[in-house]
Amino acid sequence: MVGIVIVSHSASLAEGVAELARQMTQGSVPLAVAGGIDDPLHPIGTDALKVLAAINEVYSDDGVVVLMDLGSAVLSAETALDFLPEARRRHVFLSKAPLVEGAMAAAVQASVGAPLDQVLAEAESSLRVKISELDGRESAPETTSAAPATDWSEHVTLLVKNRLGLHARPAARLVSTAGQYRAEVQIRKGDKTANAKSINQVAMLGVRQGDEIVVSASGPDAAAALAALRTLAGDNFGDVDGPDFAPPASEAAPTPGPAGAVRTDVLKGIAASPGVAFGPAALFRPRLPEIVTRSVDDPAQEWQRLQLAVAAAKKEIDALHKQAMSQVGEGEAAIFEAHLLFLEDPTTLEATRERILGRQINAEAAWQQETQALAGAYRAMDDEYMRARAADIEDVGRRVLRNLTGVEAPALDFTEPSILIAADLTPSDTARLDPDQVLAICTELGGATAHSAILARALGIPAVVGLGHDVWQITDGRRIAVDGDAGLLWTEPDEAMLAEFAGRREAGVRRRRQEKLAGIEAAVTLDGHPVEIAANIGGPGDAGLALEYGAEGVGLFRTEFLFMGRTAAPTEEEQVEAYRRVTKLMGGRPVIIRTLDVGGDKPLPYLELGEEANPFLGWRALRFCLQRPDIFMPQLRAILRASVDEAGSRLNTKIMFPMVSTPAELRQAKAMLQSARDELARSGIPYDDEMEVGIMIEVPSAVAVGDQLAREVEFFSIGTNDLTQYVMAADRGNAHVAGLASAFQPAVLRMIRDASAAAHDCGIWIGMCGELAGNPLATPVLLGIGLDELSMSAPSIPAVKERIRGLTMAEARRIADEALAADSAEAVLSMLKAR
Repeated sequence: MVGIVIVSHSASLAEGVAELARQMTQGSVPLAVAGGIDDPLHPIGTDALKVLAAINEVYSDDGVVVLMDLGSAVLSAETALDFLPEARRRHVFLSKAPLVEGAMAAAVQASVGAPLDQVLAEAESSLRVKISELDGRESAPETTSAAPATDWSEHVTLLVKNRLGLHARPAARLVSTAGQYRAEVQIRKGDKTANAKSINQVAMLGVRQGDEIVVSASGPDAAAALAALRTLAGDNFGDVDGPDFAPPASEAAPTPGPAGAVRTDVLKGIAASPGVAFGPAALFRPRLPEIVTRSVDDPAQEWQRLQLAVAAAKKEIDALHKQAMSQVGEGEAAIFEAHLLFLEDPTTLEATRERILGRQINAEAAWQQETQALAGAYRAMDDEYMRARAADIEDVGRRVLRNLTGVEAPALDFTEPSILIAADLTPSDTARLDPDQVLAICTELGGATAHSAILARALGIPAVVGLGHDVWQITDGRRIAVDGDAGLLWTEPDEAMLAEFAGRREAGVRRRRQEKLAGIEAAVTLDGHPVEIAANIGGPGDAGLALEYGAEGVGLFRTEFLFMGRTAAPTEEEQVEAYRRVTKLMGGRPVIIRTLDVGGDKPLPYLELGEEANPFLGWRALRFCLQRPDIFMPQLRAILRASVDEAGSRLNTKIMFPMVSTPAELRQAKAMLQSARDELARSGIPYDDEMEVGIMIEVPSAVAVGDQLAREVEFFSIGTNDLTQYVMAADRGNAHVAGLASAFQPAVLRMIRDASAAAHDCGIWIGMCGELAGNPLATPVLLGIGLDELSMSAPSIPAVKERIRGLTMAEARRIADEALAADSAEAVLSMLKAR
């Protein structure tokens, strides 16, 4: 498979681009980065030796594509080529493609097994030629009721309690829920109606806190749709109660400086994200080419072009969503879920299609006209929060236009850490920022409730928005100072101000350092009981992030991601490379590699799993692997080979079988593992013959015969997602039974208790790698039940460790006993939240 190397002046940018590529290809492509230089005071630059090491890391005779950002990156890459032996040099190519788009295109093409020339061509065609422009603006679309013939006799009246009403995220949850049903669903507020499956129509109803809405449904499952929406409303549409960031009130009086003197060299805006910064200004003025309306001979082809551009935009937003999940958490990342729903809005797409086909105009013009009209409608609304949603519409609109015109997203790279000056920032722009390079954000427009401001706060970047047109008096490189707490920008900071700001910034750095150290330190209860905290990963690219958050090992390496996004299974050699890279990166910490878990919600077309009436109860995970030795045996050999380094020294690797139901299945898997050992021994290939073997506890039968299974292995690891749905007979993706599919159900907690008892009675350890492990609310219950290890997504680690450090084991056992005695998940959650 072709390898990809990312070269950038910024280590963070290189890692970010690589992470996007890994997410898009599920970690199936060999990727290496060469970012920055090893100088803590001046880390921006490129290093030819780093580039050389990255090339060697992913090298194969299939070829390597090197993508670079700017300036000396090209020179460093060329120098690295000079150091390569001629036999390798002829397989390594420097690409002229733009860094981000080129990397995405190259990685996707490589993931399907394309040869080097196709990977290069795909990367370098990632910027297509510009297509002509458009102008024209039309009036905003109106929300409309459904056709008169529809029978809306079934309806419910719902009270909206959300503090910000049906803003983008709760509206997105409502639309997602309604979209699961075949029934037509309509929402009425006063004399306005909206299609409940249209994110824009729902949001533009302007539903505020305290408003009543009437939800009507018509169709075969109308009653079920209304019941699900009533449940969603009762759950506050998924919003968590609590105060949002409240910017300080604007003051008309002269602004004092830090020392109390009145200053005149200051611009006052809206405090959007706390913190202070000073440094050179960097002006950011991205522009799309001017779009003009033109007649077309083939409007059907234009509609197809738009659909392809929308599909490409969905992939980009999905990658941004995954990046934001790892950077800022699930709540803030939900912004991009709303963006996906904007793209899928049937009314917007249909209206654009009618413009293209009815007026026979180009796709760019039709799309821009529709999204500009929609953004204008949001801006005309009374509610400040809803007016801010216009920026989201424009963000999504521009993303599709860039795909249609072939214009790359503007770079946000700086030669040194700087304060970003912009007219406004979209959420997508903000998510791309490197907090190490962007000292602060200052914008002419915007408000504290904009999604870009929310992301800035989550990234820890100070921000002042709404500064007005005077912000453009600042020139590139001018030294300025920003106070995100007070909403102020100083254009001529003096030395006294800079000294005070330096002190405040250093205090903030110390605080963040302490928070990071809290994640790195061991998780030990108040009475001295240690708990191992590990990370769940999907590929080598996730290992660095796991260590950054304080992971003490890998509790779950989901190997199925190596098999996804390809036309054939990875070879044994590819698997050895991936597994060994993780074990090396983890530096002797334990790494648990789970064998292939496909089927159910993870089908792979090339493995021919076939159609099943209920795939979750069918041929999946270990059941599949036992019957497909052509897939299973190469993986077993690869894991064994990766349990030692190239010199034959043991690495801390363990193997784990998923979805074990019976002792017979486990023994068959162990017999195949022994066959793999024998094959390697006959070939003289080293492996760790003492590597621990464990199993996932995911089905009730495994708990029932836990004592028998525990005698066959060295450890258990509980997968709560599957265990919950099997114990409760509730598909976690089905809105009708969502209330049952909770890992806090006492029945599920009792299963965990019984599995823990079976493990400890046989003298083996037990951990958990399911979603429940990363929830700090559940931490005392899991400790009290007796789990020895918890593995979770990396960003969850610091909070779980902090929770452990505040507990004694006696307290944890009391909490666990109370949870196990409860009669509902709601009672368990209520008890835990009250503590």
